[in-house]
Amino acid sequence: MINPFLIALTMCHIKTKFWREDDQKRQYKKNLHYVYGISRIPTQMEAIMTVELEEDKKIDKFLDDVALTELHTHLGFAISPTMLWEIAHDQGILLPTKDYWEFVEMITIQDSKSYEEYLKMYDWTEKIQSSPEALFLGIQNVVSGAFRKSNIHTIEIRFNPILRNRSKEKDLDHLIVFALQGMERAMLKYPVKAGIILMMDRRFTKKQNEVILNKSIKYKNRGVIGIDLAGPVELNEHSRSFKPRDIADLIQEAKNHDLGVTIHTGEATGSEEMWEVIEELQPDRIGHGIASVNDEKLLKHLAETKIVLETCPISNLNTKLVKDYDELRHIYSTFNKYNIPYTINTDGPEMQLISLRKVFMTLYKEKILSAENLIKANDIAKNASFIKNA
Repeated sequence: MINPFLIALTMCHIKTKFWREDDQKRQYKKNLHYVYGISRIPTQMEAIMTVELEEDKKIDKFLDDVALTELHTHLGFAISPTMLWEIAHDQGILLPTKDYWEFVEMITIQDSKSYEEYLKMYDWTEKIQSSPEALFLGIQNVVSGAFRKSNIHTIEIRFNPILRNRSKEKDLDHLIVFALQGMERAMLKYPVKAGIILMMDRRFTKKQNEVILNKSIKYKNRGVIGIDLAGPVELNEHSRSFKPRDIADLIQEAKNHDLGVTIHTGEATGSEEMWEVIEELQPDRIGHGIASVNDEKLLKHLAETKIVLETCPISNLNTKLVKDYDELRHIYSTFNKYNIPYTINTDGPEMQLISLRKVFMTLYKEKILSAENLIKANDIAKNASFIKNA
């Protein structure tokens, strides 16, 4: 029988890995009490915690002086639950629960989910973020958290403004400008270079995606650095029938205005679509791209063209697109074998209950990537960033 103390300890361990040790122990006690009604940590658990902390210090050491870069994080899942809770109440949004801890469980991944279930979690976070003031505060929270928790010095944050305008109730320019101002304010506080990527969507009409493009061009000198395409693949007729060539002219226009181009593909879609994206859109980077691992010709092409993959390993495990660490180990060993340029990202740290630094440590501890692999991936990320002089 599995010891419930260990289950609770593991849960706490994930959530509090990089807190100061005293704060970490206090949180262990709080969560043990919350889950099991235990008021003190048993002596044997104290011993386990001490060993774990010492082990983590050793693993953490090689990252101490590394300024990390994150290229792939969605605003919808990058703002802390505490901040979202406060913003929701400040705006008078009627939430499905009045219990804070239930709210946290609602907007974070507690168990693995299907890809479509995972995307549905955005509904509430996007709704809460759907005001200029919310974006102003939220972006600051993301940038400050990235620096404090992971020593991130370069971060690209992506979001879709149309999904935050409450069915045309909010003006897109106000949403974008307030987000940019929040980003600028955060950069005054922390030594972080940040940029925003605006996202088109598979479920949108071409006219809607063209609006996103035009806003990206309009604000490219204010901090919008690139454009992306994402969204569910089965939600509606537009998403089911989407083909990369449908937005080829929009992508070319983005390139004409020196915007970076990254496209979500090879995550929930196969290598066939990855080929279409590469041939029709010729992106600078690809979001995820793990489907390429089963296509040797595609792997060789990626290596030759040096298209950078924005991999999100923990996210892919959480959405069941990758089965386990063994499969993850196979993916990265294949990428290394074919010399594929890849980066390591969270996809959204708060929703994943993780940080970029924790992702690096997990890949290292599970012997998926070496310290040399991780440092190389971080260097690739810095060089591939759409932020000038990153």
